[in-house]
Amino acid sequence: MERTTRRTLQRLLLEHAPWLDAEDVGPRSIEAGRCQRCDELPRLLPTCGPAGDAGVCRACAEELGDNGWCAGHHEQGRAARRWAAQLPDSWPELVVLWWVATGELRPDPSLRERTDDLPASLAETVRQLPG
Repeated sequence: MERTTRRTLQRLLLEHAPWLDAEDVGPRSIEAGRCQRCDELPRLLPTCGPAGDAGVCRACAEELGDNGWCAGHHEQGRAARRWAAQLPDSWPELVVLWWVATGELRPDPSLRERTDDLPASLAETVRQLPG
């Protein structure tokens, strides 16, 4: 994907969803990929607990509760789950788009079909993604 398109996508994503820029949680804090627990939604939160899943989605983090984090990081895990709970329902698509914008994932053609909840400029950029 062209570098300027990725930069434009990244800028538009941050304007629409500034939470994508968080460093301790969210897509910047974890390797791109699916939740290591359910294998359905994107990873959102890095974990360190006895469950053994290094990165989980919002729903799996809630199911794991404190078990997703080691004893020394329970409060950090609670804060991460509170942070994730306030995200919009469109968080999975936005996380994937972030990884596309940063070059961690290649664009998937299905992304172009899931633009209804995006601002017009962001939706137009997504529809122009290759693939």
